[in-house]
Amino acid sequence: MARIDGWQALCRQVESDDGLMARDCGPWTEQKLWFWHRYLSITTNAMVGPKWKQGLVYIDLFGGPGVCKIETTGRRLPGSPLIAANTPKPFSRILLCELGGDEASACKRRMEASPARDRFEIIEGDCNSKIEEVVSHIPQGALSLAFVDPEGLDFHFETLRRLTQGRAVDLLMLFADAIDAVRNAERMLGEDESRLDLLFGPDANWRDEWSSIRSLSGPLKRDRLRSILCKQLETRLGYAGTRSVPICGPHGPLYSLIYASKHRRGLDFWDKSVAKELGGQSTLF
Repeated sequence: MARIDGWQALCRQVESDDGLMARDCGPWTEQKLWFWHRYLSITTNAMVGPKWKQGLVYIDLFGGPGVCKIETTGRRLPGSPLIAANTPKPFSRILLCELGGDEASACKRRMEASPARDRFEIIEGDCNSKIEEVVSHIPQGALSLAFVDPEGLDFHFETLRRLTQGRAVDLLMLFADAIDAVRNAERMLGEDESRLDLLFGPDANWRDEWSSIRSLSGPLKRDRLRSILCKQLETRLGYAGTRSVPICGPHGPLYSLIYASKHRRGLDFWDKSVAKELGGQSTLF
């Protein structure tokens, strides 16, 4: 199968049902995948070459089946593994973590039919418990681009620390601030090791922050919780800066995409990637 660069062309490649599992999603998912497609295209075009002798490595901690299907319309979208398999300049290695079962099997079948058929690994299991196996496949001296796309508050800060320690790894994370974090923070106050504790990492002091903002509006609460995670990425993991993009449904924000790079050039690439929405109009971020 030839490599396909354009977003619409990649969507046409997966529009027919191949009999494999697809992940149900909302229509807003296409905006998220579009941004990631643009970022991977821009970054691989600029960075694949002699500077990175070990090449560029793609890492997906919640890989999924490789195809998403919008529940309301049936429209099929290329998932993040297939986006990575079709970049203009190829990744030297693609590492995909998925719990297992039908999703991992479907992803494997689709990747075997992709241009990356000889350059991918699927690690089955929870990414938080399989992170040592994931990092064992990353060559020293490679530049890695990692996508962390859970359905809720399902990744741990320690997982990010282990992934990025001593490595050049740019991150894009889905932070379920609007739905999961704000709605459940009050209940998690009394839990010794809540999902927010695991996500924010050591000494985040999110309980003190929450106590000071619990009476504020939803948008201000989301902003403050996001700022905790961004500060942890910068102060504890050595990131040069972060960016945040809201993804909205028909009734308002659903979650945020948080991008983090250890180099200012990565931030420039991300800013360029989100400068236009899927329909071509300029964004307001």
